[in-house]
Amino acid sequence: MISSEQTSALEAHLGEVLGERCRLVKAERMSMGQSRAMYIGQLECERAGVRKVVIRVEQWGLLGSDSRDEVRVMRALRAAGFPVAEVLSYEPTGAVLGQPFFVMEFVEGTSVFTRESLDPYVQTLAGLHRLDPASVGIDFFEVPRAPRDSALLQVERWYEVYRRSLAGEPSPLVEEAAQWLRNNAPETPRPCLVHGDPGPGNYLHEGGELRALVDWEFAHLGDPEEDWAYLISMRGMGIMDEASWVAYLADAVGVELDPERLGYWIALNLYKGACIDQTALGIFIRRQYLAPNLLAIGTCIHLSALKRLADKIL
Repeated sequence: MISSEQTSALEAHLGEVLGERCRLVKAERMSMGQSRAMYIGQLECERAGVRKVVIRVEQWGLLGSDSRDEVRVMRALRAAGFPVAEVLSYEPTGAVLGQPFFVMEFVEGTSVFTRESLDPYVQTLAGLHRLDPASVGIDFFEVPRAPRDSALLQVERWYEVYRRSLAGEPSPLVEEAAQWLRNNAPETPRPCLVHGDPGPGNYLHEGGELRALVDWEFAHLGDPEEDWAYLISMRGMGIMDEASWVAYLADAVGVELDPERLGYWIALNLYKGACIDQTALGIFIRRQYLAPNLLAIGTCIHLSALKRLADKIL
């Protein structure tokens, strides 16, 4: 929880950023989310009145991401009229809450999946892939230059996270998977903005209306099939099987997925999951935060990802 001392520091920070005195009436921890500690807060501001906010706090580099690019993507997309929550402040130093964090407006809606929310969601995701990133101010990501770089840059990004997070000996299967992904990387005709973690649970909707896409910490420039593969094989597994997803996406948004390419991007997403799971184990073993969920992520969830990855590439 946020201590009284941290509450005072947060109020001072927000008062400086927002230009008016604000009081944090309450901040309750949300049960959802892994990469960030999430709090729903209520601000009482002198001029703006009562504001409901979400405070998104980093956790020792859990899952291999930080908030800097997430905030920049959200601000750029918000300015371009894309359905994203407004970011009110970003504190990158950890001086206020002990970890970097940002504060955004609370968006009314539910993240619980409903069938009526799926069409507007996949249409919005397809619209994201059609955006010209530079035209909306997203010019800070590494740009894939060569035809196979959309894949290769992600292989090396997550390999680096994995090796940096290791708390023991390297996994032969992760090493083998990294080389397989390098050898079989497909070409990407037109790199685009990729969400990186799409699907049920990471968008908000109400009454069939899409309200916002959330959790942008894995956003980057790459291949749109990376997002579709993640939706199909990760967050959307319990909704439809792979064949049904492929047929649905072709009908709903005109996305034609080649089976071989789709298999590659599913493997890359499983590899990504196996790599970032090890950040949780490292945090636990180094005793930075002794939470049971970190141990579970770094062991049983990691092994589950490795099993599925092996089935794909071996």
